[in-house]
Amino acid sequence: MMQPELGIKRILIVDWDVHHGNGTQKMFWKDPRVLFFSVHRHEFGSFYPANDDGFYTMIGEGPGVGYNINIPWENGRCGDADYLAVWDHILIPVAKEFDPDLIIVSAGFDAAVGDPLGGCWVTPYGYSVMLKKLMDFAQGKIVLSLEGGYNLGSIANSFLACMEVLLEGNYISGSSEAYPFESTWRVIQAVQEKLSSYWPTLSDELPLKLTCQKGQPLQMAISSSGSQGEDEAQKTLSEDLVATVQEVTEPLLKLKLEEKHATLAWRSELSKIDIWYATFGSNMWKSRFLCYIEGGQAEGMRKPCSGSMDRNPPKEIIWKTFPHRLFFGQESSRAWGPGGVAFLHPKSSVDEKTYMCLYRITLEQFNDVLRQENVSSYETNSPAFDLAVLNSVKNQGSISLEVLKRGWYHNVIYLGEEHDIPILTMTCPLSDIESFKSGKLSLRAPCKEYAHTLVKGLVDGGQLSEEEAIAYIQEASTKPILL
Repeated sequence: MMQPELGIKRILIVDWDVHHGNGTQKMFWKDPRVLFFSVHRHEFGSFYPANDDGFYTMIGEGPGVGYNINIPWENGRCGDADYLAVWDHILIPVAKEFDPDLIIVSAGFDAAVGDPLGGCWVTPYGYSVMLKKLMDFAQGKIVLSLEGGYNLGSIANSFLACMEVLLEGNYISGSSEAYPFESTWRVIQAVQEKLSSYWPTLSDELPLKLTCQKGQPLQMAISSSGSQGEDEAQKTLSEDLVATVQEVTEPLLKLKLEEKHATLAWRSELSKIDIWYATFGSNMWKSRFLCYIEGGQAEGMRKPCSGSMDRNPPKEIIWKTFPHRLFFGQESSRAWGPGGVAFLHPKSSVDEKTYMCLYRITLEQFNDVLRQENVSSYETNSPAFDLAVLNSVKNQGSISLEVLKRGWYHNVIYLGEEHDIPILTMTCPLSDIESFKSGKLSLRAPCKEYAHTLVKGLVDGGQLSEEEAIAYIQEASTKPILL
């Protein structure tokens, strides 16, 4: 791809398709010659492709760290003001430092106003401005690759605006009286904080007078700077956009808003209920567990966490021991790489003793931890573990969650109560125990990084000395499963 003899040593790839450019990200994950930038709907992993790959914490690896920039929208309806804010405060400053020799735009137009699937509000004017800002780099050497889009009119109008910019002819001009959403400023600030050590230009904080301008309804004015005869075309374009918004986008947004209200309803209800989440693996170390709450990546981890919607820390932390067997299994995990991870035998035994760190969190947060432990995403308009399920697990002792069955920890165990608050943990189902015993599923000792995290949790929690913690993990790694 690189052609030094042509003067191409650094390439900037800008992906403004409404979906995350996960394939491009994987191709250049460790390559510092390619700066990959993707702005997309993410909604905490609930928007297609429904995983954590598009989160802002995914910044590359090895020599490519810092050269992968994700802008994950937390909601739909992002328009010109949101995209241009990201251009002005993230992409353009970094592009100046990177100084690309060639720019490739993954030009999907499913974020365009009128697209029935994208649910965003970028106008032809918005696309033309974004492209015009990129023309200041690489001596104007830009490749526009037409990608997604599900409304032919939106694609045609948006691509035409971009072609006129590339050809330096007359292009659609306009203005937006809208301000970026509050969530847009939040995402921009999170990206700046994450990447400022790699791109010093991102170190400056955004002025308060700027970030307080937010959340106004979208209003747009479109005019023509072209020759006579284009006025009628522009008038038709404006009318088409309005019709498209009314006929396609508004019903879609109504549906999305109804889903959002449903999500907010269950989250509001479950945020008032506290539970103890009892941890026996890497989450015993507080810094590691907080990745599930606040997002991010702890020492030794290979993959960052998206975090919970409610990022408040645990209200209380205590330690207890329980009469269950701790063991390690599976060949490898996404978060830690090769090596087993911790499981708790669902059945209790008076001969066993497992140290567990209990975090007092809300039932809403517990749902988000369940998701991150098991799957990339599930439909968030309803919880995986609600009050009815909580009552069931208290009566039955354990319950396997159908919506999370792709994961390893979809079996929720009730371990009693502490201060009248239920204690819950998650582990494999009892059927997996037989598979571990038969060899169908692998029993395997943890990798050094994972084991070290458990040791830090036990030592920092004041439960064992370092030597005792190492011996405790060693015994759990080698002792056969008898039950």
